[in-house]
Amino acid sequence: MNSAEHQSSHAQPGSLAEFRAGWRPLVACAFGLGLGLSPIAPYTSGIMATALEGEFGWSRADILGTLMLAPIALVFLGAYVGRLVDRLGPRKVALVSTAGLGLAQLLIALIGGQLLTFYAAWAVLAVISLGTLPMTYAKVINAWFTQSRGLALGLALASTGATGAAIPFLLNAALEAFGWRGGYVLLAALPLVIALPVLFAWLRLPEARARTATEALPQTGIPVRQALRGYRFWVLAVGSMALAFGVSGLLPNLFPLLLDRGVDNSTAASALAALAISVTAGRILSGFLLDRIWAPLVCALLVIPATFALVLLANPGLTVPVMVASVVTLGLVAGAEFDLVAYMTARYFGQKHFSELYGIQYAAFGLGAGFAPAFYGAMYDRFGSYQPEIILSIALLLFSVAITFALGRYPTSFSPAPAAAQPESAAHPAGEPRTA
Repeated sequence: MNSAEHQSSHAQPGSLAEFRAGWRPLVACAFGLGLGLSPIAPYTSGIMATALEGEFGWSRADILGTLMLAPIALVFLGAYVGRLVDRLGPRKVALVSTAGLGLAQLLIALIGGQLLTFYAAWAVLAVISLGTLPMTYAKVINAWFTQSRGLALGLALASTGATGAAIPFLLNAALEAFGWRGGYVLLAALPLVIALPVLFAWLRLPEARARTATEALPQTGIPVRQALRGYRFWVLAVGSMALAFGVSGLLPNLFPLLLDRGVDNSTAASALAALAISVTAGRILSGFLLDRIWAPLVCALLVIPATFALVLLANPGLTVPVMVASVVTLGLVAGAEFDLVAYMTARYFGQKHFSELYGIQYAAFGLGAGFAPAFYGAMYDRFGSYQPEIILSIALLLFSVAITFALGRYPTSFSPAPAAAQPESAAHPAGEPRTA
């Protein structure tokens, strides 16, 4: 890692220079992420499920089962998509994949009333749109930003929260005016008409002559095989999977959980609106902290308060302000997850093979996030209570913090030597321990 990586993150002129040089690629990344697969599928599937259920009589479980296709595709193909990003560049992959996402939405709009063809169209969408996930755009942000990398990642990822806040209103209007096919046409138009032109105009890596001004990270990094043989890679993968499982399993159950605690529908809905805001705030806050504090410590600072919030939610008879505060605290962690994994992948393994390695990390994260809601639902069916779910989430969150501390200090350079022989010395950002 170059010396600029270890300069004080409080060197404000350098940080401002990075934003002056890289604001256009940053905006492009925000549009690509905000109108990509990551937010569109989870934020719209429930709304579309209601329309399809009324149109075809399919069960809600059958319709929402399509959400499992993306995590499955990510597990099998995520590393290969990341390799394409590293070899061909993020621009080409993002443009093709964003266009594919829009065209796949149009394909879904053209299907008949057969559940099998519906799943086939979703399978095409899941595969072709993997290049719109954070592993593509984080490569761009890592190249443009060094001192303000965490904040830049947070700002770009915050766009997914903006999508989640705005798209339900647009989609409901399209459904009322044009039916379910019109809903999918709207979802196709978002990447094709809005995201694609912005990506074409502004998404690019810094040119060689701009590297001094932007202090961009050179193409150095640990080879993929070497990273996979090292303990750090699997520590990060297990920690991110545990964090994703503990958070994503609980979030879909928050509304009925709050009702179970005695609040009315409108109050529970207000709490979820506050949750959506806190998710976006969590992405920006975590990015700000990552530029200043050792990443595992940032994880602890955000996750440990969330475990206390879950302890409060486990107790009936809470006042409404305490419930809302607990939900907001949990939302900060939900927003920080992507930031943490992307940032730590770059800091511990470098930029050269970042997208391929992050693709594997993102697959582990996606497995946890994708399978947790069904598992938590089965737990509720089995026990008839949310207490076991809360206890499991507390345990998983604490485990994710503990195992992340095993990552140790950031490497100062990326040597081709075996991982065990790499030097463990490091510069010491604020909060980073001075012993391995």
